[in-house]
Amino acid sequence: MHVQDGVRLPKGVAGGRRKFTTLVDLCRARAEAEPEVRAYSFYADGRTEWDALTLVDLDRRARALAAQLTELAPCGTRALLCFEPGLDFHVAFFGCLYAGLIAVPVAPLDGTRTSLKVGRIESIVASCGPELLLSTGLTFAKCLAVVEESPVLADLVRVAVDETDPALAERWRPPGIGINSPAYLQYSSGSTGEPKGVTLTHGNVLHNLALVHENLYRPSDEDGLPRPPSVSWLPSHYNMGLIGGVLDPLYAGRSAVLFPAGVFVRSPISWLRLISQLGRADSCAPNFAFDLCVRRIPTAQLAKLDLSGWEMALVGGEPVRAETLDRFCEVFAPAGLRRGSLVPGYGLAESTVMVTSAVVGEGPVTLRCDADALTKQRVRPVDPPGGRRLVSSGPVSPSITVVIADPGSLQECADGEIGEIFVQGPSVGTGYWKRPDEVFHAELPGRRGTFLRTGDTGFRWDGELFVTGRAKEVIIVAGANHHPHDLETTAEAAHPAVVACCVLGVDDGQREQVVVLAEALGDADREEIAMAVRRTVHTGHGVRVDDVLVVAPGSLPRSSSGKLQRGGCRDAYTAGALGSAGIESGSGR
Repeated sequence: MHVQDGVRLPKGVAGGRRKFTTLVDLCRARAEAEPEVRAYSFYADGRTEWDALTLVDLDRRARALAAQLTELAPCGTRALLCFEPGLDFHVAFFGCLYAGLIAVPVAPLDGTRTSLKVGRIESIVASCGPELLLSTGLTFAKCLAVVEESPVLADLVRVAVDETDPALAERWRPPGIGINSPAYLQYSSGSTGEPKGVTLTHGNVLHNLALVHENLYRPSDEDGLPRPPSVSWLPSHYNMGLIGGVLDPLYAGRSAVLFPAGVFVRSPISWLRLISQLGRADSCAPNFAFDLCVRRIPTAQLAKLDLSGWEMALVGGEPVRAETLDRFCEVFAPAGLRRGSLVPGYGLAESTVMVTSAVVGEGPVTLRCDADALTKQRVRPVDPPGGRRLVSSGPVSPSITVVIADPGSLQECADGEIGEIFVQGPSVGTGYWKRPDEVFHAELPGRRGTFLRTGDTGFRWDGELFVTGRAKEVIIVAGANHHPHDLETTAEAAHPAVVACCVLGVDDGQREQVVVLAEALGDADREEIAMAVRRTVHTGHGVRVDDVLVVAPGSLPRSSSGKLQRGGCRDAYTAGALGSAGIESGSGR
């Protein structure tokens, strides 16, 4: 679905009340209205400011780069953006848009040819056929051998954006683009196999920025109080990082404080410390990040935190678990954290980033459901302490349409019936780049227009959307459907040494076997862990676990944002790569 007439800036954000039809117009208007505003700050170590960009800096450098790029490639050319954490990415991204090129953000190279990142980047190049490779002079110097030894990467024209002559800005001319022109391709950080890049137009992104702002409304908006700074460690090539750390601050008229994901993973306190220092702040992260804070931040450090100004903590990017939210609130309440600041949401790259979110200030809405009924695609609420607690992803905005339908017949489900989630609205991308398929063009009986077939399952209840899992990841045992995320929650609680789990359904040709890959602390007894996992999963779900493989923390494949990659875990398991690495198996297989 195309956005026909653009979007306006939120009330109170300087830049005019006209409707914007491209991200270029948006950036230029914001830079003209508030040129000296420090829009982006980068903290390389998570503690001190390393670099900063004002709006006028961003606009000037983007125009200079665009003038250079225009001489190298025509409008519509794809350009690979390969950057280590920092603000050069912001310049490169807008430089591409200012030149009418299609930006393709990818993970940074690390200088090693054996890196999985190199193979992934090469497959993305094969997918979208870029002509340019944008990075910094330092990265090109560090990764020169990797780039030149790759037949795919060596042919790309290299542009070091930090070496562009600023004087070129005067040569810039507005590109011939419009609301339906592609802005960038979003390749999912967690996908495996042949990559698929979601084509997102300027209109798609503008609508989603407006949707994000609308969904995250809070009473202070009416009082004319600006949105607080955004704190983010999410990589810029990841959809939540791109919107939250690059585009939303521009649209919402707020500043962004950014630091590397590696700093957060090594020291989770760095995230909360920055939020505490700012006083008022918003921040978003996947579920695992909140879990990591609970496990890795000592109680002694809580006294140094003041989280009372954390207005909105958006939890998305992966299934949101009630137990994680409970633990996070319990541990950090003494530091001033309010449960109402936790805002679960649902989204996916195919719809830019956000589809729904809970209401800021109200706290997570949960529903305790009968576990057996869920396996039969029905919702039956039960009283505590029984059942399984599901977390709402919030109400659906009037500007989009969400339908729950049977994945086979495509007939709409009644409230309380689990089906596949279909989404229609201006945020939905135009399709996968050069890959015609039916995912973006599903037709539902009795509904006008086409829908995005998300592959996710869920249900509506009392006006709220509940997401239960991925349709293609459902594990079927004895005719009953089980979502891996539910089994993982149970398996992770089976033994105190377990720090993360990935549950797989592996077809052995006769039936689907249930496999649990468990990361556990090194001094724990592997057989004891395996027995505990088997027993707990069977007791909680009636599911017999066929294999438990216990590995060291950090052994399982993860995306750049730190999420476990189910496809990568399956490939490594079936290839015997985990066991062959000398890691002990709790099943002795």
